[in-house]
Amino acid sequence: MRARGQLLSAVLVVALVVAGGVYLQDGIGPRSFAAPPLPEAPSGAWFCPHGGGTDWEVTIEVANPGPTPVRVRVTRLGSGKPSSPDVLTVAPDTELQLPAPAGERGSSTMVEYFGGWVAAGWVAHAGGGEGGVAAEPCLSGGGRRWLVPDGTAEENQDDYVVVMNPFAAEAVFTLTLYTTRRPAPITPGDWTNVVLRPHRSEAFRLNPKALGESTVSTLIDVKVGRVATSSLGVSGLGGIRSSVGIEGPPPTTSILPGGFDQGATDLVVMDPTEEAASVQALLLSKDTSQAVPSLVESSTNPGSAATYPVTTEGPSALVVRSPAGVAVARRSLGVTSDQGSTSGTGTPGQAWVILPAVAGPPTHPGLVLANPGTEPVEVTLSYLPAAEGPVPSPVTVQVPAGRVLGPPRSFLEAKPFSAILAVAPGGTFVPAAASYSLGREGYATYAVSLGVPIPEAWIPR
Repeated sequence: MRARGQLLSAVLVVALVVAGGVYLQDGIGPRSFAAPPLPEAPSGAWFCPHGGGTDWEVTIEVANPGPTPVRVRVTRLGSGKPSSPDVLTVAPDTELQLPAPAGERGSSTMVEYFGGWVAAGWVAHAGGGEGGVAAEPCLSGGGRRWLVPDGTAEENQDDYVVVMNPFAAEAVFTLTLYTTRRPAPITPGDWTNVVLRPHRSEAFRLNPKALGESTVSTLIDVKVGRVATSSLGVSGLGGIRSSVGIEGPPPTTSILPGGFDQGATDLVVMDPTEEAASVQALLLSKDTSQAVPSLVESSTNPGSAATYPVTTEGPSALVVRSPAGVAVARRSLGVTSDQGSTSGTGTPGQAWVILPAVAGPPTHPGLVLANPGTEPVEVTLSYLPAAEGPVPSPVTVQVPAGRVLGPPRSFLEAKPFSAILAVAPGGTFVPAAASYSLGREGYATYAVSLGVPIPEAWIPR
């Protein structure tokens, strides 16, 4: 038996050698391992630190400007265990509007997407004795350093910073407040090295830490992990506002579109640096481009924050130039007591998704197209409908250099609850929704929401 086994082994070895020789003689060569398949389409996530309160109604808006369906997974975060995710599909050229329970000041939502790209944002309608509407785009990533300029601790104002940790590891961070009157920044002891558990979200109330200050800006310095942040302002007079944080370092040129307010806009300047900051701003409108007088001779103190009033009319945009490290935001007052806020952008884009900023009928939707460049730009607008029904034909708006315009009102009023795709093949611009809704005549609430830039690879051609 042993001899027979040895003979069989020898025969197998000879057979393998012969087969290998034939394999090489044929010139085929050794077979390589197959490369791993490339992903068919990208995945990503949006982080939405919208906040909330008792009986608040928050809607997460998700729009797909692409030609193929995109799967999304939506998870709600708060102080406790995160919700079970909802898995949905966003059809091409459409928008989904998803209710998001938001009973806490620190409520947040995470939107993950797979197989394509989507834009995401939120509309929050305050309840439980509070009123107003706030709208903002969600954040496309977490960060280690955030600046949140827009805050106040004046009487009848209740302001917060919402910090969400959507990741699987804990985050450790410190909050520092910058004000107008205090001689130095404020770093409260209980806001130093705060630990936020994975998949949690928390709100930090500014008023007890800087009571009476007209301007309170916040720096979030993350020591471990990453977070996403926004401001949340609740007015005792009946309005709310929010603006997403600015991941550091902030841009040295910021474009802040808005408008249709009562002519009262505040430019908030946050200077966490050690040197006084000289800030310059241009106000772009439908007919003119002019320097903002209140900033011509002004400079901020180092380690402080300040608010400068600006007079506006109709659609407008502020183009603010500031030293490195300085962050800005725009806060506007609607024709009633509600407010709108935005931290703007440092980069004009070729294509955007503009999500609606209305919470219910009746509505007065507004859309601002700002061109801070030196050449005119032609912008084509088309709907990404949120519901079935006839869709208006696209319209094209020619925006002169250094000016701000809006589309025809008939186009905006056709589908006020639907997202809009805005594309300028030959130039760049910055859009925003600035809208009124609810109440007896549709002017009870006011909100401003910056558009969402579309990545180059996903711009519809």
